[in-house]
Amino acid sequence: MWNDFLTWLAVSPLASFLRVLLSTVLTLAVADFVKLGAFDLGNWEAWLIAALAAAIPPLLRWLNPADTAYGIGKVKA
Repeated sequence: MWNDFLTWLAVSPLASFLRVLLSTVLTLAVADFVKLGAFDLGNWEAWLIAALAAAIPPLLRWLNPADTAYGIGKVKA
């Protein structure tokens, strides 16, 4: 089961999105904490923009026909 998860984490476009989303939101949270001294979810628009921005890299990889990992040009095993 753990190996299945690790395989999914390595090859899934959704997993790629989640990795980028987590790192983006974590960076935003730390920046907010440094500025405000506390975590404040009142600025939800910034969190939404971060989520949308996190979708760009995996979307570009998926649309790239030369990307054989999970792009349109993926080679089925």
